[in-house]
This record gives sequence, C-alpha cells and structure tokens, in this order.
Amino acid sequence: MGEARRRYQARDGVSRETIFDGERLTIHTAMDVEPVLDSIARDREIMTQTGDNKLLGRLPMIVVEDLIKRGIYDDLDAFDRWWNSIEANPWRIWQGRI
Repeated sequence: MGEARRRYQARDGVSRETIFDGERLTIHTAMDVEPVLDSIARDREIMTQTGDNKLLGRLPMIVVEDLIKRGIYDDLDAFDRWWNSIEANPWRIWQGRI
C-alpha cells in the first residue's frame, strides 16, 4: 500500500497534513517562519528597551506547539531556561538574560 497524504488545515501561515503509510499516521506541520524572523531582526534594530518592561521575543505557533509537547511551555522555570538557551536565540528581540 502506498502513502496517503491529506491536507486538512492551512490557515494563519500554518499548514498541516496527515500522512498514512498503512501502519503509522503522522501529522506534518509546516510554517514559513521567514516573515517572523524578518520582523524580529527589524525590531532588534529599532527598539531601545530600558526599564522593567522589555519585549523578550516572538514565537511562531509551531515553536509554541513544540514547547508544549516537550513540557517546557507550561513550566515557568523550564520556559525561562529555554529563553536563555541558544535554541531560543532566533526568536529573541531583547538579548538580556532572564
């Protein structure tokens, strides 16, 4: 039996499809994150952040979903550690330490 693909959602820049190979069902999620990365780069250049309130970063939905799946998003300490990790650098606007 061949692979069956079905696109079931495409909105807000996120595309999802199911892939069934006869034994396993996989959900593939894709998103063009270039516009988000471009806006972050632009914000890094123009923002002068002083005081207590700073814009830390901007996360696309696919990153949030991954963090939820890994148990990081709902754990405040783990989320703060993630923001300070190298993995979060592309999504950071303010480069200070949390």
